[in-house]
Amino acid sequence: MDVFTEEQYLISRAKSGLLKDPYEAKAWIITAKTLYPNDFGIQFEAYKLEKSENNYEEAAKCFSYIVVTFQNQSVDLWNELSVEISNLTAALRRVPESGMSGEQDFYFKMFQHISSEVQHKILLLTANHSESNLDHCRMILLLLKRFPQAISTHIPRLLETLVQGVPTNPQYRTMLINETLPLVLARPVELSSDLVHRILNICLEHYVGQLLKEDDDKDKTECWRKIFDIVETLGGLLKWEPFLPYNRTWSKEIYWQKLIKIVSSAPPKPSENKQILFLGSILFIFALQEYIDNITHKIQDTDVSYILVEGFRDDVGAPKRRLSDGMPGEAVKIAVNPPCNVETPNCLITAAHCWQLLHSNEILQMDFGQLLMNLPITEWVNRFLLDLAVYLGRNDDIHANLQAQKDTLDKQVRLLSLSVSQENINVAAFNHICTILSELPTISGTEYLRNLCGSGPGRHLVLLPLTRKAITQYCTKALVTVLKKKVLHDSSCSSAVLGNLLVLLQLDWPLETAFAETIFDVIRTRRNFTYHQFSSYIINIDMIEEFTYMWNPQGEEIRLELTVPQAPKPHRIGTRGSDKGVKEDFKHIIRQQIARSGEDIDTLVAQFIVQERLQLIQCIFES
Repeated sequence: MDVFTEEQYLISRAKSGLLKDPYEAKAWIITAKTLYPNDFGIQFEAYKLEKSENNYEEAAKCFSYIVVTFQNQSVDLWNELSVEISNLTAALRRVPESGMSGEQDFYFKMFQHISSEVQHKILLLTANHSESNLDHCRMILLLLKRFPQAISTHIPRLLETLVQGVPTNPQYRTMLINETLPLVLARPVELSSDLVHRILNICLEHYVGQLLKEDDDKDKTECWRKIFDIVETLGGLLKWEPFLPYNRTWSKEIYWQKLIKIVSSAPPKPSENKQILFLGSILFIFALQEYIDNITHKIQDTDVSYILVEGFRDDVGAPKRRLSDGMPGEAVKIAVNPPCNVETPNCLITAAHCWQLLHSNEILQMDFGQLLMNLPITEWVNRFLLDLAVYLGRNDDIHANLQAQKDTLDKQVRLLSLSVSQENINVAAFNHICTILSELPTISGTEYLRNLCGSGPGRHLVLLPLTRKAITQYCTKALVTVLKKKVLHDSSCSSAVLGNLLVLLQLDWPLETAFAETIFDVIRTRRNFTYHQFSSYIINIDMIEEFTYMWNPQGEEIRLELTVPQAPKPHRIGTRGSDKGVKEDFKHIIRQQIARSGEDIDTLVAQFIVQERLQLIQCIFES
């Protein structure tokens, strides 16, 4: 027969009484508690009795007494109590409105009757006995949410644990970003600079990853707002000069000017330039993300990309730009075409400035490179580096970058842009043009560009949409530029040069009206013009009207030799036509061309360049 101690005897009587009469059981427990106040078994049995009766307030008193009295007892006693504490804390982590079981509801209500001091002790005790760092962090977070005044005591160690755990388990990152940092933002505390730097790295990595997943502008805005808030608060802990708040309506130039002001007052030692590293990196990614978003748009329900290309100059007859003119300090203007946002050039320029700043010394360059390695934006950066080379006029870098790419329409247009930049439209460039025009996209685009040419000092770049109209216009403008120089610099250029140029000028009409007048002046001066492709490719009403005037001059005869498609041999049509048939032939040509004036001009010009390839090569490139 088992021999009971007095304590065990009292507990057994209480248990047996519970089955018959709860009041008898309670009397035995009260007696036992009075006789043996320091016996864990008796106190725990008293708690269980109150719990079975759903007496929240009395159970809370018993539980509090146990926690305060027996927190330093043996592991066996703690294990028995830990089950109850685990159930209690599990209930506390649930929101009452989300639904609780009956037992969870009891724990939640009992906890409300426990004093704040004991609540704090229970949560801290639980945290210190956690089986894993993750559980420990959960309990400390629960404690801090209920006792914000304890943040300054516990948050530094909690942050350190979370930061160390991020590489091993994604739950640490979630806990750091979603639960812990909001507490720090609400009640900033002193943290080591090293810890702040690591937290900033993790936050940037997290939110940039979110940006790549989000399609909605509101979600992207929220990501950036959080990044700026975190940098502002954590930077404040390190006494950084305040940056600017997030505002999507502000130009990136405003942020860049603020960063430059901070740089000018920052310590000269690179090791102390972490503020420049993080602010520069954030502004770089901020500008780059918006730039990448802005260079793809829906046109006619199709995604259309924009690429940065070298533009043309209005002053075609000006001296050739020296190689030294392409230095980074040269003024660069970037033209934008709708629906591309007018802020897009500022985004690229700001990203370029940040890139150069972050490569201004070895330590910044190394730290920035390490930061970029952990961000999922390799595709963005690769695209940026190519456009950066275009922006800075680094033609060797452009060529090397393009050689490593697959052969695409994008690549061919960029190669043509490189030739335009070098002012070297040769036979190879012409072949690029023919390749481009034979691979044009199906999306036509809504209108022709009005800003391919720039005036004034500095370089002129264009964000070119990869539509059929825009690409054809760019290719055409490259050939027009070469032929214009031929006309201006060679007073004896052939009628073929003049005629071919007129065909090409039709695409950019009426912007090219002035130079067309120059060609007509040359024809009037020579009083002779032979161009057998007239009936195939000249359909511009204004040009046709001009030829009609030349056919009926008020002065000397101008001899025009045009080809009627139906005639086996070309007639020489003079302004003093000697027979009625010649006049009728000319009228037939004019009527025919007027009837064709509504044809798609970009298709016609593209066909002209491809079909007349050999004739154009001879005309443009052979003396």
